[in-house]
Amino acid sequence: MLPKLTIEQVKAEVHRFWNAFASKDSQALVRFYSAGATVFNSTSSRYELGLLSTARREREYFQRNTKIKVELGEILVVVMGEHAESAVASYTFHFHASNLALAGGGVEDIQQGRASHVFAYGPDGNLCIMHEHLSIPAKKPSTSIASHNSLSAMAGQRGA
Repeated sequence: MLPKLTIEQVKAEVHRFWNAFASKDSQALVRFYSAGATVFNSTSSRYELGLLSTARREREYFQRNTKIKVELGEILVVVMGEHAESAVASYTFHFHASNLALAGGGVEDIQQGRASHVFAYGPDGNLCIMHEHLSIPAKKPSTSIASHNSLSAMAGQRGA
């Protein structure tokens, strides 16, 4: 029987994951994902497999001149299962990448990123990511006084 997961163990894995990402270590990043792991990235409209996500990240972020910095917020871990064999880690993050090759030396700055990782033991007994979801808050639509007034006028017309 595998040992029960602990909150500290899962938090340490989250930090190890982002350290591998920030150091552009694609081989270490690949080892975090189970064979069928699914990933929702911050800008994608559908999931992709963890191995495909790692290959895309290598192409987009792991170039020689690219600099990556990640700051994590408080990590909330919920250990699940009768034998504490899986866990969900949820947290916020600030991700900054500069000198991106695909963006012509551009910058990606995600200041209020949100992340969830589902961890469980893989068939080899190692802890791995089964699912990852990265997102950014939706931008609030700006409302001007003119649009507010026109909405109020329309509401008044309906009530008349």
